[in-house]
Amino acid sequence: ALETIGKKMREVLLKGDEISKKQINYHVGRPNEMSFNVKRVVWSWGVDGRNSHTNICSASGRFGAIICVGDDRTSPDFANSKLILLNSSHAADAGHYYQQHAGYIADARAKGAKLVVIDPRLSNSAGMADLWIPAWPGTEAALYIAILNRLIQEDKFDRKFVERWTNWKQLMKDKEYLNYLKENGYISELPKGETFDDFIELLKDMYKDYTFEWAAQECRIPVEMIDKLYEMVVYAGNAITNYQWRGPAAGNRGGWVVGRAMNMLLTFTGSIGSVGGTGWHHWHVIDVGDKGGDACMADKPDPVKVWNELHYPPEWPLSAYELSFLYPHLLMDDEWRKKWQEKGLKIPDKVEVWFSRIYNPVWINPDGFRWVEALKDENKFGLTVYMSPTWAETAFYCDYILPMGLAGERHDQHSSETKPERWTGFRQPVLRVALMKMGWKPNDPAKATLEAHKKVGLGEIWEENEFFINLAFAIDPDGSLGIRKYWESKQNPGKPVTIEEYYNAAFSKLPKLSEVCKQLGVTPYEYMRDRGAWTEETNIYYVMERPLPYDQEKGVYKYAGKEIPKSAIKIDEELGIVYAEEEGKKHTIGVYKDGKILQGFHTPSGHIEFYSPTLKDWKWPEYAVLYYPKNKEQRQKMIHIVTHVHHDYITEENAFVLNPIYRLPYLIHTRSINAKWLMEIGQNHNPLWIYEKDAKRLGINRGDAVKVWVVDTLTGIKTGYFVAMAVPTQATRPGVVACSHHNGRWRLVNEVKIDGFKHPLGVMRLGSVLVDIKNEGSKYFMRTKEGVKPFKSWQFPEFNKDTELIWWKGTTGVFQNAVFPVNPDPISGMHCWHKKVLIEKAGPEDRIGDVFVDIQKTFEVYKAWRDQLTRPAPGPGGLRRPKWMPRPWVPLADEAYKMPGSES
Repeated sequence: ALETIGKKMREVLLKGDEISKKQINYHVGRPNEMSFNVKRVVWSWGVDGRNSHTNICSASGRFGAIICVGDDRTSPDFANSKLILLNSSHAADAGHYYQQHAGYIADARAKGAKLVVIDPRLSNSAGMADLWIPAWPGTEAALYIAILNRLIQEDKFDRKFVERWTNWKQLMKDKEYLNYLKENGYISELPKGETFDDFIELLKDMYKDYTFEWAAQECRIPVEMIDKLYEMVVYAGNAITNYQWRGPAAGNRGGWVVGRAMNMLLTFTGSIGSVGGTGWHHWHVIDVGDKGGDACMADKPDPVKVWNELHYPPEWPLSAYELSFLYPHLLMDDEWRKKWQEKGLKIPDKVEVWFSRIYNPVWINPDGFRWVEALKDENKFGLTVYMSPTWAETAFYCDYILPMGLAGERHDQHSSETKPERWTGFRQPVLRVALMKMGWKPNDPAKATLEAHKKVGLGEIWEENEFFINLAFAIDPDGSLGIRKYWESKQNPGKPVTIEEYYNAAFSKLPKLSEVCKQLGVTPYEYMRDRGAWTEETNIYYVMERPLPYDQEKGVYKYAGKEIPKSAIKIDEELGIVYAEEEGKKHTIGVYKDGKILQGFHTPSGHIEFYSPTLKDWKWPEYAVLYYPKNKEQRQKMIHIVTHVHHDYITEENAFVLNPIYRLPYLIHTRSINAKWLMEIGQNHNPLWIYEKDAKRLGINRGDAVKVWVVDTLTGIKTGYFVAMAVPTQATRPGVVACSHHNGRWRLVNEVKIDGFKHPLGVMRLGSVLVDIKNEGSKYFMRTKEGVKPFKSWQFPEFNKDTELIWWKGTTGVFQNAVFPVNPDPISGMHCWHKKVLIEKAGPEDRIGDVFVDIQKTFEVYKAWRDQLTRPAPGPGGLRRPKWMPRPWVPLADEAYKMPGSES
C-alpha cells in the first residue's frame, strides 16, 4: 500500500499546477496529537490539503472566542473557581478533558463553588448542579446579555478590567459606526463624548431592554432562575469559569453568539486570566510536535501558494475551520464550481488521493448518503485510504484500510489546556519501547514500530508518524520534488529520520526540560520516553499583562516565533496598539500600557474586542457589537444569528426541536463500539426521549415506535424520516426531544475475509446492526436485517469468552445523521446540528431503526443555506479571509489570500 499510495501522489504532484495542489486531501477526525501529522506532514507535500472534522464539532464555539480574543477556546481554572457556568453537559457527561476537568470541578465544589448547567436536557451534570437552566436551544445569548445588562445598569461590573482590556476606545472613535448604531435603532442617541463613562452610557442605552423578564420569555424559563443565576454571578466576582465548545454553539445557527456573549460576561466580571477565572488555550499548552525539523535535512517548508476552495469556499470567508462536511457537495456541484471558475478561481472536480484518519464521514457527518455516492464515484474520489485503529462505516467504501495503532501503539506529543499550566505528555508504542530496552533492534530503524508489532504478534499495526515519514520517501524517492528533505535524517543522510532523532529535536525546544536533561545526563527524548510527561510552567495567569519578550543583545522583539527588529515597531499611543511594520505590511504584536509593551490578546486591537471592525469590514456590520434580536421583526432581519430551531418555527402541534448532540455517559469521549463492557452498560439502546406531558398529549407511550420527520426551517423542505423508540421522561424540557447521534452504528457484512488470515475479521459486532440499503435515484432507505447477538471470538479468546454471553440483543439506535441536511452557519461555517422535527406514531409497516432520505432534497437545502444566508468574499483588499485570522495547519503565502479578479 505504501508504495502504491506514494506513486499515485507523485503522479499528481509532478503536474505542478494549481489544481494538482488541491487534489490531495488528508482528512483528520480526531488528531490526538500536536502538529506532527496535522501540520508538518501535509505542509511538506506543498499542497493545501489538510482537512478536519472541526466544523461538525466546534467551529462556532471557536469563532465566538476568536472574534473576541483571537484564541479559539477557553481554558478554565476550574479548581479555584467560585462559579462554574456551563453551556452543556461538560462536567459529568462529556468534556474535552473529562478526567481532569471533572476532578477540578469536584475540588472547587468541595470548597463552596456553585455549578450552573444550561442545557435543555437533564444531563448527569445538570442533575448534580446547584442550578439547572433548561433554556430553549439557541436562546442562551439572551440570558447572558440580560445578566450583563443588569451588571452594567447597577454598576456591578469590573470597571478597571473593562477599561484596561477592551477596545472601547476604538468603538468610540468610529463615528461612522456609531451613526450606524443610531440609525438602526441599537442606541437612542449618539454618545456625548469619547470617554469610558460615555462608553458605559452607550451600553446602558443599547442593552436597557434586555430585562430578566424579556430573557425569561425568550428562553422559555421562569424568571426566578435568572434571578438566582445573577446572585451567583455577583457572588463569584472575577472567579467565574466557563467552557464553550459544543452545546448551543454546535446545535444552532448563530451559536457562536452564545460564546461571544459568555466571553463578554466573563470580561465584564474581570474573570479573564484571573485565579479561578477563565484563561485561553494557547496560554496553557505546549506544541512541539511539528518542531523536530532540526533533525532533518530541512526544517520548515515554504508557505503554500494556493487556496483550496473545497476546504474554504468563498461563501464563508470567516469560517473558523474547513467546511469539511460540504466536501462531497462541493465536488458534485457543477453549477457552483462553474460560477466561481468564471470569476477566475481554479477548483478541482475530483480529489485524486483522499486519506481519512480516524474520521468516519459516512456515519458521523450529516447527509451521509451523499458521502456514499461521492466515494463510490471514481470521477470524484480517486484513491481512497482509510487509516484507523477500528473499523467504521466509511471503510466499506475505501480502497485501502490501514490499521493504525491505538494510544499505546503510536508516538504522540500531546498537550491539553486542562489547568493554568503548560505541560505535555508523550504517548509511545509500549511494546516497541519494551523490546528495545530488552536489547531488540529493528532491521530498519525507520520502521521500528511496525517491526515491533509484527514481532509480538499484533500484525501490521503501524503508527502515523513512521508511516508518513516513509511515505515521503515513497512520494519523492530521489528528492526531486523537494519533499524528502523534510523527512531525511541529518544524522544519517539518505535515510528517513527516526522517531528518536525527530522527537529529541522537538523536545529540545523546551528550555526548562533541556536544562533538566543536561543535569541528568540524558537527552530530551530519553527523558520523555522514560517519564512520559513534563511540566514547563505552572500558575499561568494574566498572560496579556506579561511584557512582550525582548532580546536586548539582538534588539528584537519575539512574537509568534518570529524576531521583529525594534526599528520596525510602531505604537498607536491613543488606542494602545503596538504594530510591526515591515515591507509595507502592518500587523498587531502587542499593546502599550503604562509606558510598557505588553503581550495583550491576539486580535487586531490587541484587546478583547467588544467591537469587531472585522465583522463590520467583512459585510456583517449588524453583528460588529454584541447584540441579540429583541423581537420577531428583528429576528427575521437578523436570521443569520437566530437559531434555526427558534420557537418561532415550532408551530405545529407535533413539532419539536430535536437535540441530537449529547454524549451518552458511557461514551464520554469516544464513539467506538468496540468496548464490550461499555456496550453492556448502555445495553446499546438509544431511544427518543420526549417530555412526559408532550408524549401524553400525542398519545405516545414508552416503547412506541415513532416516525420522526426532519424539516428544514429555511426552506420548509422535508428531507426524510427515521423511526425511533419513544421513552417519555421528565429529563428534557417541553418542546425538545433528544436522541443522541453517537449511536446507531451499522454494517454491511458480519465479517471480512483477508488474504493470509486463518480467520475472517469480524466487523463491529458488539454494537452495530446488519442493514439492508435500498437506493432508487436520489432516495435511500435503510432497514435493520440483524441486530447484535452473541458470538465466539477467535481474537484473544482467553479475554473474550464473554462475547458468547451477549444479552443485549436487537437494535443499536438509529442512523439519524443520514436524514439531516447540511446546515452551515453563514458566518462561522459550523454545521448546525439541531433540527425541527414532526413526530407521529409509526405505521404497521415501519420498524425501529428505519431510515429514509431523499438526497436531492438535502442538496436543495445545502444550496439554500449557501446562497440565501452567506456574504461571500472578497473582503477588504481583495482578500479571501482576514489575515489576522490565520488558517490552521498549513501556512499560506500572501498570494494565496488574494482572490483572483478582485480589486486591491
